[in-house]
Amino acid sequence: MEMNIWSPVMTGVVGMTSAQPLTQRVSRDPARKRWEAQSWRRQLRNPGEYETPVARGALVQALVAEGFTVDAEVARFAGASEDRACISIAQVVRFADTLALRIALARTDDQVLQLAHLRRNAEELAERMIEWANAGRL
Repeated sequence: MEMNIWSPVMTGVVGMTSAQPLTQRVSRDPARKRWEAQSWRRQLRNPGEYETPVARGALVQALVAEGFTVDAEVARFAGASEDRACISIAQVVRFADTLALRIALARTDDQVLQLAHLRRNAEELAERMIEWANAGRL
């Protein structure tokens, strides 16, 4: 019996009881499956780039230089609990996915609106990162 333990803290680390190659781990990510189930989302041409880490500071600078200040703000903290120095598309997608859970737990309309706005911005950042990865810029 194979037992996989997944935790946002363990991103990029193989589960404690199984040794799976990156391609199997990437295809089993529940956040990615929900993301790709939506036909209007941009898709990665190279699935291996889904977990490829990028220097967070360099990404933020590139986003600011091109005028994407909102995306840069989200990039500063999306997935920071997993890795402060680097960011990946997977981290941003998981961050957007956890915001959906937080929206369900929100107690006020103001909290719901703030979280929904942040989730939309995180999804836009993920789409921009996918677009840049497909263009070879990430």
